[in-house]
Amino acid sequence: MIEEKTEVIEERDDETDDLYEKEEKREETLQLVVFRLDREWYGVDIRKVKEIIKLNRVTYLPSSPEHIAGIVNLRGNILSVTDLKVLLNLSRELPGEKARIIAVEFGILETGLLADEVVGSIELPVRMIGPVIPTIPAGGAKYLEGQCKVDDKLIGILSVEKVLEVQN
Repeated sequence: MIEEKTEVIEERDDETDDLYEKEEKREETLQLVVFRLDREWYGVDIRKVKEIIKLNRVTYLPSSPEHIAGIVNLRGNILSVTDLKVLLNLSRELPGEKARIIAVEFGILETGLLADEVVGSIELPVRMIGPVIPTIPAGGAKYLEGQCKVDDKLIGILSVEKVLEVQN
């Protein structure tokens, strides 16, 4: 009888080992803050977003590049505000009530991205991200890392690093 019990215990150990082997690998995902510019949708990696603030007064900065809308005071820190519509060759209009500034950072560099509206955040599998479509003008395409389609919306994924390179 003792021998039979030992065999049963050994079988259970084998089954336990199989459970660990069957454990599925988690799929790599990316979480994006999704925002609107004109009639187009864009997303930025949430890990690079410092905060989202309501658009108040942007102070014009003389002799600044065209893509710099101005600066804002963010709790004592001066933050430049980048007008993505200039970089992406989109039509420019005055910001509305839903306009927000998405404060982003990469390393020690940071800027605020002017958005017509921030709609929320989404998490999607990395496998859903494809290359930038060739119909996007080359000037704007260089600021994008890829694109994805979510709920019948094509979302361009913004490269914070490339936007910040333009700042220097």
